[in-house]
Amino acid sequence: MFRVSIASLQWFLFMISNSMIVPIVIASQFHLNAADSIQFLQRTLFILALSGLLQVFIGHRYPIMEGPAGVWWGVFSLYASLGTVLFGSHSETLRVLQFTLLISGIIAILMSLFGLIDKLAKYFTPTVTGTYLILLVTQLSGSFLKGMFGITETNSAIKLPIALASAAILLLTFYLLSHRTLNKLSIIISIGVGWGVFAMLGLAKPIEFQAQLFYIPKVFVFGAPRVEWNMAVTAFFVTLILITNMLASIRVVESVYKHKGEKIEKDNIKRSGMVSGISQLLGGLFSGVGAVPISGSGGFISATNLFSRVPFIVASCLLLFLSIFTPLTSIMSALPPAVGYAAIFPVFTGMMALGIGEFKHAKQPEKAMKKAGIALLSGIGVMFLPSQAFSTLPPLVTTFLSNGLVLGTIIILALEISESLSLKRQGAKEG
Repeated sequence: MFRVSIASLQWFLFMISNSMIVPIVIASQFHLNAADSIQFLQRTLFILALSGLLQVFIGHRYPIMEGPAGVWWGVFSLYASLGTVLFGSHSETLRVLQFTLLISGIIAILMSLFGLIDKLAKYFTPTVTGTYLILLVTQLSGSFLKGMFGITETNSAIKLPIALASAAILLLTFYLLSHRTLNKLSIIISIGVGWGVFAMLGLAKPIEFQAQLFYIPKVFVFGAPRVEWNMAVTAFFVTLILITNMLASIRVVESVYKHKGEKIEKDNIKRSGMVSGISQLLGGLFSGVGAVPISGSGGFISATNLFSRVPFIVASCLLLFLSIFTPLTSIMSALPPAVGYAAIFPVFTGMMALGIGEFKHAKQPEKAMKKAGIALLSGIGVMFLPSQAFSTLPPLVTTFLSNGLVLGTIIILALEISESLSLKRQGAKEG
């Protein structure tokens, strides 16, 4: 019982560290007041917890946390600036985005029913998974360092006290992970000690409690969804990216299970896709951010050896309670971002190792690395381009080209699909 409690708390803190930042940033981009921002965060956490439980019970059945989808973050951020011009105001834009989430959910469910996701899944070879992981960690590395250095939208200079405190937490986390008996407590200890250090140094923001004790998520908070059929195209391509992320996350966790000699779940790609669609519907219905399985779960499982689903289920239930119990949400939202980033940084270094290791499992490792080189050079290159470089392009094109992870993953998938089709044609001719 004690071990399950500790493991559940580990999962819970990992979920919190990966879930809080995106909804808070989106709320600020749309200029929501303090109370509305907390409620937006609560609704998003509710969606994430519910989606995670649905996946572990009826979807892929792995302990993979659901987090705010990066592609939805990109879409919300893009329309936070464009929406007032296109739709008249931030509130109208949020109504349009509710509609877009609902359409995305319907598309994902239809793709699952017609077997399109199963067809896409067979192209998720070790080459694709490895490339995806390297791109993901590379893209996140900027956010990690900014968070650990205290760099924000309003502050572009490194804050030395935050940087030094983050470095100390990082070293502590690496030490704990290397310890035979303490490795499963690493995130709990690191966040607890880190938060305490930040509070003593005056680097932690005060906790702001809301008057409301419980908050039951409401539907269509921003008003009825505003139908804008031109957003259906965006929804379609966003859904493709979400499905790609989902498949990659499942393959990553499967890879960790194989390496550790754990039992692999029966392939449930169709059901996973259905649940992913339901997650987007929940995002639109409860006026939050759409969810996607987080690949970082693979790194977390590998680092902590927490393969059982029970602690994950308990942690998801805790997250569900957190989402409706306002005082607890207020406390957790005060967690200094630098502490969260420093505590989970080692998990993502492990993911980079997993990504590089995937190429050894390719049929032709040398050829696989050459293909990966094309995707990595393109995807990572885009990450270094200034955001204004895409200002003259249509919003839909910008969503793809401005995201190095998306662009690189699409390139490596295209290369794998074209090679597979070429081999089939060659085999047909020889036959």
